[in-house]
Amino acid sequence: METIFDDRGMIVKYDDSSVLLISDIHLGLEEELAESRGVRFPHQHPAMLKRLERLLKKHEISHLMIIGDVKHTILTDSHYNWEIIPEFMKTLTEFVETTVIPGNHDGDLTALLPRNVNIVDVRGMLTGPENEQVGLLHGHSWPSADILDAKMIVVGHNHPTIRRVRDASVPEIGRSSRRRYAGTVPVVLKSKLNKNCVRSAIGVLEIPDDTMCSIITLPSFNELLSGISVNHPKSDFLGPLFENQCARLSESEVYSVDGIYLGSVEWFRERFNEMIKSNPTWD
Repeated sequence: METIFDDRGMIVKYDDSSVLLISDIHLGLEEELAESRGVRFPHQHPAMLKRLERLLKKHEISHLMIIGDVKHTILTDSHYNWEIIPEFMKTLTEFVETTVIPGNHDGDLTALLPRNVNIVDVRGMLTGPENEQVGLLHGHSWPSADILDAKMIVVGHNHPTIRRVRDASVPEIGRSSRRRYAGTVPVVLKSKLNKNCVRSAIGVLEIPDDTMCSIITLPSFNELLSGISVNHPKSDFLGPLFENQCARLSESEVYSVDGIYLGSVEWFRERFNEMIKSNPTWD
């Protein structure tokens, strides 16, 4: 098994197949932003289809799996949902076999999906051959017990990012140094999951010689969507796996969306703290 990261997605290559994993496409986000904040962005679904088509061709993908939050509104009663999502998903199935693992925004999603889109239980699924299985779960719920048979679990839900700031000082005109928010950069997180912590929580027997596995948190595939800034000292991930300390954000590793190791969360937080201490003025 080989794993590749590309354009906010994760490709898992087996001997005879390749699976593309993406998370949190949040179709309809731009409509909600227009209604709630009066800010209009171009529709994101045409660009996402082009990005997906590129990934599918480049990596010869045989199966696309969307790890939750296909739609942005939790309920289905939005004209955007009915106008865009069925056609978007239909187009995907013309390229590749498609499966959805539902997220917390995917209430009543089945009504919007073409019949040839597979939708599985919210507690996740396994993919791959028996000795190389990967567990897939959105991350807002506990997994089923069989997901813990995997050596690696991939989730979404928290949209990990690095928060950027910039120095806006202009000393030549006497302007004091100020730190300003400068947006976020999407990243991939790799954490350690204590499987017996999860087993205890879901009421199954612990296995002494099968205690740990890796858990990968993917960023949002929707480029408009920010998320939790992992370098901020007070941030933490949502969902039972992290909220119950079965996995710890502070002990995680940070990777770029292309899979390049950037450092530990602890290291990023130390740098963030030092930056704030050097100049506490924010604008």
